[in-house]
Amino acid sequence: MATEPRKTDRRSTGMRSRSNINREPAASSGTIRNNLERYRSDNVSAVKARQASKRPESQIRRANQKAQKKQRTKKLIIRLAVTLFVVLICVACFLFTYRVFYDTPLNEEDTTKVEFTITDPEISDEEIAKQLVDLGVINDARLYKLRTYIYDANYIPGTYKLSPSYSTEKIINILSGYDYSDGMMEE
Repeated sequence: MATEPRKTDRRSTGMRSRSNINREPAASSGTIRNNLERYRSDNVSAVKARQASKRPESQIRRANQKAQKKQRTKKLIIRLAVTLFVVLICVACFLFTYRVFYDTPLNEEDTTKVEFTITDPEISDEEIAKQLVDLGVINDARLYKLRTYIYDANYIPGTYKLSPSYSTEKIINILSGYDYSDGMMEE
């Protein structure tokens, strides 16, 4: 006797029925919204594409020319901005080097002399610059500190007579002991 295959209930074996095969699991409301938005945006772009294909060629050409003109304008603005930036950097560098290396006295006509005393040879450039600004011999402490770095100032203790008519280089030379002619150093 031939045995027939047993008929089993599909639910008991875990198999899906044909009606459940094509069905996807229930989607969340966020997924449904995303799908609807995607569908709408696809339809809008399809409508625009259909409308664009119906436009005359002259309109398409004008639209392309406008787009190219906008692109050229953007490039021109970017080039101008970069050029302006480079020019401003160059001017700033020129002004900085001019202030640092073109050494002018605070007041060439003022020949009055002020006494300035250094007691400690290890005094900082910043302290000397503040004192010189307070005495009215120089006007920019930061510029003085930069110049002392350039000229490699080593201060000698003593009392000096300085004038606003002296250049910063001359003041540094007097305080470092290189120029006694006008500084009248006293020990």
